[in-house]
Amino acid sequence: MPRGAVILDAMNSVVRIGVWATLALAACAALPVSTARGMLATAASTLFESTPFILAGLALGAVARGNGPVALLGCGCGSGPSARSLPAAVATGMVFGPLVAVARFSAAWLASRVLFRGRAPAACTHATSAPEELGALLPAAVGAAVAMHAASVCDPARFAPAAQVLAGAALAFVGAPCALGAVALAGAIHARSALAAAGFLSVAGIADVRALPASSRGLHGTGTPHDALAYGTASLALAIVALRHGGSLVHPAFAVPLGVSAIAFAFAALRFRRHESWRARVAPSIMLAGALLGAPAPAYRETETTMTGLFAGEHLTFTGALVREGAHDAVVRYAVTCCRADAAPVVVRLTRRVAYANGSWVRVDGPVLRSGEEFRLDPERVVRVPAPSDPFIYR
Repeated sequence: MPRGAVILDAMNSVVRIGVWATLALAACAALPVSTARGMLATAASTLFESTPFILAGLALGAVARGNGPVALLGCGCGSGPSARSLPAAVATGMVFGPLVAVARFSAAWLASRVLFRGRAPAACTHATSAPEELGALLPAAVGAAVAMHAASVCDPARFAPAAQVLAGAALAFVGAPCALGAVALAGAIHARSALAAAGFLSVAGIADVRALPASSRGLHGTGTPHDALAYGTASLALAIVALRHGGSLVHPAFAVPLGVSAIAFAFAALRFRRHESWRARVAPSIMLAGALLGAPAPAYRETETTMTGLFAGEHLTFTGALVREGAHDAVVRYAVTCCRADAAPVVVRLTRRVAYANGSWVRVDGPVLRSGEEFRLDPERVVRVPAPSDPFIYR
């Protein structure tokens, strides 16, 4: 590439990074500190959750050199329907179950045959480095954080069912995130609207803008993929979260894979100690910031009962944060399947108000009573408890 083109490309990169950084700082300045921290933690959790899948895809892809099914390993940033990404199929199964994972993978494979007339390209044009894959995933990670916050302010479940499905499908078609990013974004949407998530999953990675033959959208192959500082930063962040058994960012089951990933990134930092790439440092920096700053569970703004399987007369003990809306009290805890992006509120409404301040952590015991079409817990015994070090429960 001519020297002038290289300089121009570098200048364009600096300008783009500056624009995004300015917008990010403006958004943070406009939001409460707790909200900004929560969004940072959610975006970082998506990157942490995806890292083991990314490294596995890169390792297997290097061994097999892209032959056969291994060509479908990676985050799904190549041409064609990205839901053919095998790591994304595994992640989909973890969050939404094996039936949804198989259905999406099959639909994407069929769509690739139809759209490309049997000459389907590889779903994953492999990046040459993990930081490059993380950079490709970053827009979806930020999108998951924004979606999680927006859904808590404006509950999508209040809209008509058809509108929820169409909104999810439209977001998937226009946004067209990479395959792993689509899973994280769908998890954030599903926490508030299962119908919107269904519409999103039906289009994302199957018939979105990126899947069209005319699309040339690709996020890989831009600039130097390796950077010693990026590897070192990511290694430190991964080690912190692994030692904290998830650190309230990902499911504790990810602790061991994240620890292995931290070692791999440390070796890569030594291997590529002379390489530099400013763009490769953005995602690892967000991961480290999320690991160090952390954040409490998202704020819950509506009172509703989302627990299932209850019946009148059942005795229940529930620990969570007290939420007061007018004359009604509820106890709330967030449940995580894989990472914070799919955290869904588990809420139990109470039959009466209790003598503790809003936001207090309490343990409530009592029978479950039926009130109209919903269940409520009659608080026979309420005890204030210290806020747990990890505010989440894990499925």
